[in-house]
Amino acid sequence: MIIEFFQIIIAFIVGLGLGLFYFGGLWLTIRQLPVTENPYRLFFSSLILRLGITLFVLYLMLNGQTNLYSVLSLLACFLGFLLLRTIAIILLQPKEKKNYG
Repeated sequence: MIIEFFQIIIAFIVGLGLGLFYFGGLWLTIRQLPVTENPYRLFFSSLILRLGITLFVLYLMLNGQTNLYSVLSLLACFLGFLLLRTIAIILLQPKEKKNYG
């Protein structure tokens, strides 16, 4: 019971790291688009790399099993991924300029 609980906590932390990798890579890619020679190639190669690694890690979370704890680990990983997405949206949104005129 305790081992499964730690497995779910580790899966949540892996999801946070996976979200940091995916959305951090997206942020770096978007910042490089205006200065690159071929923005389409940069965007799509980054997309394929980020998506491929993300899906591979989510697949590994199942461990080739479909028991309850593997599914809960996958859900915890996905929850960590979505939590980091929400945090990134809040922290990286553009600041509004107040116009007092």
